[in-house]
Amino acid sequence: MLDQAMQGVPATVPRTWTDLHDWIETHWFPLLLGGAIALLVTGTGYQFLDHPWYISDDSALFQHGGWYVTQGATPYVDFWDLKPPLIYAVTTPLALLSGGNMAVLHVLSVLVAAAAIVTGATLVGVINHRLTGNGVASVAAGWTVFVVTTLVTYPWAGIRPKYMALCFGALALLLAVEERFFASGAVAAVTAGFWHLGAPLALLVAAMGSVEGSRRGLGRALAGGALVTALVLAPFALTGTVGPLFVEVVLTPLYGAGEYSLAARLLEPIYEIGWGIAVFPLGIYGWFLASEANWHRYWWVAVGGIAYQLFFFVEMAGAIDAVMAVPFAALGVGAVVAETRTPSRRVLLLGLVVLLVASSVHWNEAATTPVRDELAAVQESLGTVEYGPLAERPPGVPSMETIYWEQRRPATCHYRMDKKQRAFVYATGGTLQEPTCGHWPFDEPPLPWLVDAVTPW
Repeated sequence: MLDQAMQGVPATVPRTWTDLHDWIETHWFPLLLGGAIALLVTGTGYQFLDHPWYISDDSALFQHGGWYVTQGATPYVDFWDLKPPLIYAVTTPLALLSGGNMAVLHVLSVLVAAAAIVTGATLVGVINHRLTGNGVASVAAGWTVFVVTTLVTYPWAGIRPKYMALCFGALALLLAVEERFFASGAVAAVTAGFWHLGAPLALLVAAMGSVEGSRRGLGRALAGGALVTALVLAPFALTGTVGPLFVEVVLTPLYGAGEYSLAARLLEPIYEIGWGIAVFPLGIYGWFLASEANWHRYWWVAVGGIAYQLFFFVEMAGAIDAVMAVPFAALGVGAVVAETRTPSRRVLLLGLVVLLVASSVHWNEAATTPVRDELAAVQESLGTVEYGPLAERPPGVPSMETIYWEQRRPATCHYRMDKKQRAFVYATGGTLQEPTCGHWPFDEPPLPWLVDAVTPW
């Protein structure tokens, strides 16, 4: 009886590299999805148990803002924010679902954040499978996303628009690869509605529609994007609050840009991501390796990847800002794995991805990381990001955590008071103690001001 049972073991347990490769190839999707879920459950659960009920300042604003809207508050008027508005299309329903209980709202927000990240990483793997047809490469591509350790270890602190941008951005690309351009343009516009850096993705999707579907594909992508944009702006147009939306979401990032030394900025990605930064040069190699073999199929990966590496370099204020760049790097890694000839080497490259993800987690979370500490010291000597003059914080302003947990309705619209916000207020001669926000800050009316700003004469 035992001998008969043992005879079945070789058929189910991989015993060679080729067996392991074939097993992964057969079960690539459940392995990809299951690994992503396991990683998020482990990271979020560990952090939640270690620091229960912590909420970051940004997440506190988004979640409090969602609750505040249920109490009659108007975004960009009763509270200041420089992010696009769709995050409140998530947190407001969650606030209603929570029944006004802020602990329940926080738990729901954490679950949505984790689900968005799992979905985004899984979709990256699915896109890779559409491009390569290789399961091992697709698992490698999807898991590569997690070299950005923030995606694993920070969702416990609350929801953030960039998590949603990862999810919807990956979905927009998948729809474009499948030549469903109207839906792709619509979802790309949703991505931009969560984060400014979703807008270049919308342009990329339109370009994919033009190349793959000619004029008809371009028209469908633009129509989908225009429809979503109109739906997002409609509530603001109907309530006369397009002006505050423009002032805070468009103007503030322009006025609140920090200055930094080039040398320090070159070290910043290494400091934020750690050894996992190796996936970016590997991904770049993959773009051109795949493009050389099939430019028609891969051009958009290289174009989007180059663009988002540059955006990441310019805009970087933390590892999470790589959230739109890392999917393109991941697709490049997937291309390298797919182009590798032998099964054993494909499996070893997948193992390398797992090792790089683990090393990035250790880099960011270990109690002692001498190399990272040395790097921080070098960066400090080269100069960190500096903002211009900032409006002074009023005395006695409560923390975002206090405002969130105590469900406060602040007397002023400025209660997040981040550096970009304070830089804009200082530059435009405003005050942090005004009861409502979003007022036009210039003497010249909006339309003439805009014409003067965009014309060189």
